Amino acid sequence: MEPITFTAKKLLFPNEVSVDFGLQLVGSLPVHSLTTMPMLPWVVAEVRRLSGQSSKKEPTTRQVRLWVSPSGLKCEPEPGKSQQWDPLICSSIFECKPQHVHKLIHNSHDPSYFACLIKDDAAHRQSICYVFKADDQTKVS
Repeated sequence: MEPITFTAKKLLFPNEVSVDFGLQLVGSLPVHSLTTMPMLPWVVAEVRRLSGQSSKKEPTTRQVRLWVSPSGLKCEPEPGKSQQWDPLICSSIFECKPQHVHKLIHNSHDPSYFACLIKDDAAHRQSICYVFKADDQTKVS
């Protein structure tokens, strides 16, 4: 008996226009929610430094897909070309409402990198800084 297989289109934001980007997630770092814009370049540099240290052992950057819509932002691992999406295996790295993204930074010296600061836990006043790298630097502006 042959197994039954089917393909279903995954709707992240039903009934909404959404845009998705293929990126590399360089890394992330928890920071205090009162982190200011002048501090973010140092946070991004630290994430990149930590990623560079561990890349000697094994690559830590991974391909992700970032979905953006008026009602949310979602980042999930890219399953790859040969692997089908499986909801039991593929979980999102983060998912949030747009109002939880409280800072964005773009490095003019290295235009392929950008970072976003997302409010993670209001009770503990903590945020997470995610650093991404785009293969096409014209997509980051």
